[in-house]
Amino acid sequence: MTVEKKYPKIIGITGLPASGKTEAANFIKKRGIPSVNMGDVLRKESPDLKNIGEYADYLRNKEGMDAIAKRCIPQIEKIIDEECGNLKFILIEGIRNIEEVELFRSLTDDFVLINITADKIIRFERTLKRGREDASKDLENFEERDRREIGWGLEKVMKNADIVVINNSSLNELKDKIEDILQIFDL
Repeated sequence: MTVEKKYPKIIGITGLPASGKTEAANFIKKRGIPSVNMGDVLRKESPDLKNIGEYADYLRNKEGMDAIAKRCIPQIEKIIDEECGNLKFILIEGIRNIEEVELFRSLTDDFVLINITADKIIRFERTLKRGREDASKDLENFEERDRREIGWGLEKVMKNADIVVINNSSLNELKDKIEDILQIFDL
């Protein structure tokens, strides 16, 4: 792939389901940083929202592990075009495997990966509260989703993150931790 555009710093967010990725991303976006949510890109294309994980498996098996990341590039480039080259940062939400990390790293000289993590029971309780259509309704299905995402290579991505944020407490505590990280980047 030949990259012709000048890509800004990319901040990637990863983590297991309901770890707090979306909340962390929402806080970052409030700073005016545009974002691309990999799950949303997939949901727009998925023929069945209840089986989005199966569709992700299908795409990765058919097109390679970076299939979903490749689908994000047009959206990233659109944001860059809209900002007329004045964009310093862009946020990518929901990175799941090392091939996606490698693709995003290849786009810019400046990529940082943040792993948002939380205990399993806390994450499961969050899943029940948020009530998404594709959410696990019982612990067994929740654990199956974890296994599927770990099977995609998520565990390796999380272990290779530049920054780890433990999110076992309140939303305010998560925001404080993200604020500290943003100050490092002078945002």
